[in-house]
Formats: sequence, C-alpha cells, structure tokens
Amino acid sequence: MRYLALAIVVAAACDNHHEARVGPALLPQANLTAPLPPGTTPVAVMPGAAPTVAAGPTALAIDVNVPWAQVAAQVRATPAPTLVVGRYRHLRAFTLEDELDAGPAVKITATAHGKFCVGPPDSDLAYCLESGDRRHISAAFVREVIGKAALEYDLYQGRVDIDDDILWADLVRTLDGARTCCKRPFKVALRR
Repeated sequence: MRYLALAIVVAAACDNHHEARVGPALLPQANLTAPLPPGTTPVAVMPGAAPTVAAGPTALAIDVNVPWAQVAAQVRATPAPTLVVGRYRHLRAFTLEDELDAGPAVKITATAHGKFCVGPPDSDLAYCLESGDRRHISAAFVREVIGKAALEYDLYQGRVDIDDDILWADLVRTLDGARTCCKRPFKVALRR
C-alpha cells in the first residue's frame, strides 16, 4: 500500500509532457495544425474572463472549458486572431473554418452534451453518437463516422451546426476529427 501511495505522489509531481498550456489555459489537442505565425503573442482565454490583448498580432490560447459563445465574442472582438491549440505540448495554429466549394455539404451537428450527428445534405435524417458520459465529443468517433459518410455521399466538405454552450475543446475535436477523416482533404465551416 505504501508503494501505491508513493507512486501516486510521484505521478502527481511529474509534468504531463503531452499537455499544451499558455499560463493557466489548458489547450485542446488537434492533429491538423500549422506553425504559429512569427511575432504572435499567445494570450490565455479563461472561462468567463476577458483576456488582456496586446497590440500587434494576437494568438488566442483558449482554455478547453470556454463555451463557444465566449469564443465567438472574443474572435469577433480581436482583429484577425490566430487560434492556438496543442499538438502534444507544442503550441500550434488552428483554422476555425475552411472556405467550402459551391454545392452540397455533409450536415454535421455538435452539442454541448457529448453528442454529434452526421447526415446527407438533402435530408433531415442523421446518424448520431453520444459519449458515455454525455459530456465530451471524441475526435476519433467523429473521424470514423464522417469518413464513412464522406465515402457514402461522395462529399468532402461539411457544415457544422453547434450549440452556443458547446465547449471549445469539443468544437476543436469535432472540426479536427472531420478534417482528418479521409485520405483526401475534408473541409469544414460553421453554419451561420
């Protein structure tokens, strides 16, 4: 029993080398990222708090628990912000939306309760998955389901409907899961 307690204390004292942080903000992880533009200053965005944004290019390092409504307001208030996510412990730039081609797109819905749905563009029917804890969306499940839908519908772009209270991390996992679903590029944009 003493060795178990010692192992827990040692594990708690170690840094998690797979987490990306800016100040107190724990950043969501994503696979499809880009290097941060030179000269940007990452600024932590925490739930319910407005960050202090310096002059010049700004990179918004948004904590995993910030709701989309707060993210959207901050993105609108910041001129041309770079959004920062983690790729393991490295800070990377994340694209919120791609420019879609003209024509139909896969319907994707993501909710604040760990549920996402995927359906064809011309139907209200959808295939939905919900996480066991009903709290978070899994990028792996999104990747798998959208990969199958893209092949079935022969569409490689999607429009994403989201709740205002979806957490930033769940939106990142939804977008990143969709973008990494297929052997060819899959573009995503938010439905306005």
